[in-house]
Amino acid sequence: ETQEEVEGMITNKIKGGMVVNIESCLCFLPGSQISTTPLKNFEIDKLMNIPLKFIVVKCDKSRGNLVVSRRAILEKSKNEDIKKILAKIKEGDIVDGKVKAILDWGAFIDLNGADALLHVTDLSYSRVKKTSDLLSIGQTIKCKIIKIDPETKRISCGIKQMHEDPYENLEKKYKINDTYKGMVTKCVDYGAFVKLEEGLEGLIHQSELSWTKKNVQPSKILSPSQEINVKIIEIDTEKKRI
Repeated sequence: ETQEEVEGMITNKIKGGMVVNIESCLCFLPGSQISTTPLKNFEIDKLMNIPLKFIVVKCDKSRGNLVVSRRAILEKSKNEDIKKILAKIKEGDIVDGKVKAILDWGAFIDLNGADALLHVTDLSYSRVKKTSDLLSIGQTIKCKIIKIDPETKRISCGIKQMHEDPYENLEKKYKINDTYKGMVTKCVDYGAFVKLEEGLEGLIHQSELSWTKKNVQPSKILSPSQEINVKIIEIDTEKKRI
């Protein structure tokens, strides 16, 4: 009832979890309560026969049953760590973080113990197909805190927010019917993408590649990293397309 921490040792594995010896009293530690994240067998082996802290989560006197949790302790200390971290940071801060996990829709960034979400759309002003194209696990990055939810303690961060949006004041820099230098970044079936500057890409539609060759495959005319001259024929700042 007091949620008091008790000390014990994991002595052996049984079906569904582990046996923990606390002051000669054998308790059950369910597999889901060993840690906050799923552990591999060799990681569990490292926890055996060493003093660890637990919280009793279930106590059945009539059956002489005690169920304990190590996860509850880890979560308690994690919540305290998150409170400490949230007290130090605010929205708009630029912080260092380590890439912890990469997913299709973004990445989890570890900010000294607190996890921040970095959505794929906040990586760059250019198109990003896969998070893994720009980030790798273990990499240290600088990112900007864009939102902290006071209730859920969720932190959202971004990389592109540290730079100016290239589509703002674009008409001052680039004029329709003017020619500019660019670099081919990607060839697709319907055309080629060309980088004009960091975070700013335009599309050469397949029909704009050649006067003579109709329905030509873009990769037969252009290749990635090739420097070319392009003429701007349309700018759509709302849809962020050139």
